[in-house]
Amino acid sequence: MKRAEYKIISGPSGLPQLEDRITEFLNKGWKPVGGIAFNAGYPYQAIARVVTVDEDDKLTRNPEPAL
Repeated sequence: MKRAEYKIISGPSGLPQLEDRITEFLNKGWKPVGGIAFNAGYPYQAIARVVTVDEDDKLTRNPEPAL
């Protein structure tokens, strides 16, 4: 079974650090989603990937309800 994973990464010291972090995640199979956002002077980038999980993974078959 396949599952999508999603993360938001930031560059606490500005764009050069964000570029380095994006490069690391690209090499691990993540893809950028949308553009770069800024909040309070910090840049952010959404990234996602699709992973294959075992059919016996209880978390994907029986997720716990939100509180």
